[in-house]
Amino acid sequence: MAGEFKDIVPPDRRSIRKVSVSNSRPHRRSKVHASESSADGEKKSSRFGVWTIAIGSVVVLALAFSYIFSGAKVEVTPKQRTVIVDGEFESYKNAGFGELAYEIMTVERELSKAVTATGEEDVLEKASGKLLVYNDHSSANQRLITNTRFETPEGLVYRINKSVVVPGQKKEDGKTVPGSVEVTVYADEPGEKYNIGLTDFTIPGFKGGPRFETFYARSKSSMTGGFEGVKKIVDEEDEAKARIALQADLREQLKSDARAQKPENFYLFDSATFVEFEAGQTKSSGSNAEVVEKGTLYGVIFEREEFAKFLAENTVGALEKGDTVELLTPENLTLNVPGNPFPWSEESFSFELSGNAYLIWTYSEDGLKEDLAGKSKSAIETVLSGYPSITSTNVVVRPFWKRSFPEEEDKIKLERIITAP
Repeated sequence: MAGEFKDIVPPDRRSIRKVSVSNSRPHRRSKVHASESSADGEKKSSRFGVWTIAIGSVVVLALAFSYIFSGAKVEVTPKQRTVIVDGEFESYKNAGFGELAYEIMTVERELSKAVTATGEEDVLEKASGKLLVYNDHSSANQRLITNTRFETPEGLVYRINKSVVVPGQKKEDGKTVPGSVEVTVYADEPGEKYNIGLTDFTIPGFKGGPRFETFYARSKSSMTGGFEGVKKIVDEEDEAKARIALQADLREQLKSDARAQKPENFYLFDSATFVEFEAGQTKSSGSNAEVVEKGTLYGVIFEREEFAKFLAENTVGALEKGDTVELLTPENLTLNVPGNPFPWSEESFSFELSGNAYLIWTYSEDGLKEDLAGKSKSAIETVLSGYPSITSTNVVVRPFWKRSFPEEEDKIKLERIITAP
């Protein structure tokens, strides 16, 4: 059918209006909520971790602090007392029980002074020097009289010009050792042949007896000064003035030397020092002569602990067994020596002592630390029962919450409390 039009129905086109919209948005929202919830949890977990680390750090620091700065300080007040001393006392080189012992320290010096020589003369001078004389015979002391001879292997003879006592044998570290004394000897004759070096000596006076082998001497210095011939001389008055000046200087220098050389655990009182002078041989030098003076200081020294104990027993009374004391103020005591003693050659030394002495009872610091280490603070009274010389204590333990002393002894500090003077 020509010219007939048929209705043309276009293919079905999907219109946007006809497209159903699926409900997908809520699904996406749920994913967002889940993500936000996870983030919140992570934040909370992160905060918890930070706090945990912070608290742990604080705990670690607190423990480290308490370890580093832990310790104990104990203020210890020992028994102490002022006593008045005024009396005469005796001390001994070989002290027995209850007696005060003393020792002798020796210091030597030589000084010289140039003096104008006024003339010449023929002189005969004897050499001299120092020997150490030994007693390996017995524990008994041996006195050697003035002019006792000492002989070298070559037959040269020297003599002492004063009597001396050679101490007997003694025990040192379980061994028997000879006693000894230092002496000055002078050649039997003038002349330079007696100027010799170090050597050994026998004592001819003991020949034929057992003491000849057990008493002997050895040089401590060379023998010098032997001379025979013409020498420059000085006026006697000028020489005497020079020697007086030299002796004054020697005395002061020797005392200074003695104070510097004194053993630390001994007392040395100035009034217990004695100086002997010896005129050295005048040495010629051109138109001048050199006046030589030698000085030897002998100092009586007392061991500190023994001296303090002796004072306590002679003032306070007998000490309890094991008690030891310390003299805090030795400078407050005045020591006088009656007469003109020679304690270096005698066996006893008498002296007068006066003044106020401050005595402090002592204790073993190492022992107390050892007894306290690791103990409860409440145990201190029990520990102190073994230390009768301590009257009271005050304890501070760090950190404050600890209730016991440190295990390490070096972390326990002791401070002695002195209430006077």
